Amino acid sequence: MNNEYKTSENNPTNLYYQYNNMHNNRQDKKMTSRKTLVTAVVLCSIFSLLIGIAGGFIAGRLHKGVFEWRYEFTPQESSSVIERERPRNNDKTPIYSTSEIEKQYASVAEIYADSVDAVVGIVVETESGSGWSTYTQTGSGSGVIISEDGYIVTNNHVIENAKKITVYLNDEESYTAKLVGLDVQLDLALLKIDVDGLDYMVCGDSDDVMVGEVVLVIGNPLGYLNQSLTVGYISGLEREIVLGNEKMVLLQTDAAVNPGNSGGALINIKGELIGIINAKSYGSEIDGIGFAIPINDIKDVLDDIVNFGYVKGRPFLGVGLMDVTSQSTLNWYNMMYGMNLTNLGVNVTKVQEGSAADKAGMKMYDCIIEFNGVSVQSASHLKELIDSCTVDQAVEIVVARGNETLTLTAIIGEEIPETSR
Repeated sequence: MNNEYKTSENNPTNLYYQYNNMHNNRQDKKMTSRKTLVTAVVLCSIFSLLIGIAGGFIAGRLHKGVFEWRYEFTPQESSSVIERERPRNNDKTPIYSTSEIEKQYASVAEIYADSVDAVVGIVVETESGSGWSTYTQTGSGSGVIISEDGYIVTNNHVIENAKKITVYLNDEESYTAKLVGLDVQLDLALLKIDVDGLDYMVCGDSDDVMVGEVVLVIGNPLGYLNQSLTVGYISGLEREIVLGNEKMVLLQTDAAVNPGNSGGALINIKGELIGIINAKSYGSEIDGIGFAIPINDIKDVLDDIVNFGYVKGRPFLGVGLMDVTSQSTLNWYNMMYGMNLTNLGVNVTKVQEGSAADKAGMKMYDCIIEFNGVSVQSASHLKELIDSCTVDQAVEIVVARGNETLTLTAIIGEEIPETSR
């Protein structure tokens, strides 16, 4: 018998090997499938990890772009040196400077470092009382140097009725300041100290300011936290605020503003002065609402203050005003202050001698009902009506005096502060 291995289909041994081969093939395929699956899982995991890292990086960059852009700027050449070395001629050149090339900074810290020496502390002394009981009071605020030869802008209410004004520089040197002139309507005062070579702030363009723009406030909150920095945003434009019967159009910011910040600097991210801080809304539930005078409004009056000590062409009636809105308030004023008020409405508390109102025959305690054909709603409304007039314009004013109603004709005068007379 031939012992050669037979491969016929009927050979049982051949079937056994065929079965084993088939089983081994299946096992190999399973192993291959498992390897392929494991490889796919590993590759997917690596791919997912890479996608996650890339996504995290991109998200981080976006987050940085949204939340940290205010701290990162691209530095470029500054014109501040050019501006400060340019010869000055007060007859032809404004006392303030503007930047021809925008200066940018790498951080808020750099803006602060480049601006802080131009912000000063102001301490004022005023006298109160009368006769033998007079005493001296002190108050404080902030100011901004706008020229190398010592011109300083602050608020009128910071230096109002001051007998002495002392300016403190960032290096703690102090100087007695002279009041050059003021503008009650803008709550603005211009001071001068006899020092040269001072660091000063370059003025920006407040007409270009946008809501959401990052701004810095530097001042002296509480009167002793010198050159404090707060950072925030422009919260609103052209906010109409009434301060002391004067309607003002101001910039609003959420950067922290506190007593003592008045007269301080509102600065943009280019290190430019865009406003002078002058007010904060107070109240137990109010925070993050501060206001500043736009610098463009200030530029328009500085030259007049330097040349004349006041702003030329401002209409002036020459009266003190008070809103009386209830009979109980009317009675209280008459009882407490010996007044002779008889009517509700806008009452005259003072008539300046030689003013338009005085020449027209207006008296203390008159109640102003109508101004040039317009019903008077409040003291601030009357101030708006006066401001809409021109110097030497004739106006008719209807007043209630006791039981009488009189029509007076006034020739609007020019507002000249007492300090400029």
